[in-house]
Amino acid sequence: MDRRQGSDRPRSASTDENIDQVNDLVVSQEDQPRTHSTVREISRKKGIPKLPVVRIIRKYLQLTCFKRRCAQDLTEANCTARKLLLKKFSQFAADFIFVTDEKVFTVTSAVKKL
Repeated sequence: MDRRQGSDRPRSASTDENIDQVNDLVVSQEDQPRTHSTVREISRKKGIPKLPVVRIIRKYLQLTCFKRRCAQDLTEANCTARKLLLKKFSQFAADFIFVTDEKVFTVTSAVKKL
């Protein structure tokens, strides 16, 4: 059983006008660094619910929404530990190593004493 073209419920928030408005707000951030607009702020400005705003950004604009997060500042000790860790690998292998801030790295490994 196939549906006819246009037989489903029409989208009320994903209109061309709303897509253009959301696109203007999202693209304006590229020219002005540190001027973030969250999905909630875009939703309030344009009077569109949050989920349709996310759908417009993902489906029609083919962009990804990220949530702002607080980042941990690295100390000098962390930076030197990472540099020492990368020196243990060859240059070819070091190019494929990604360092994340989820755990504090140490150069020495834990040893179980008997």
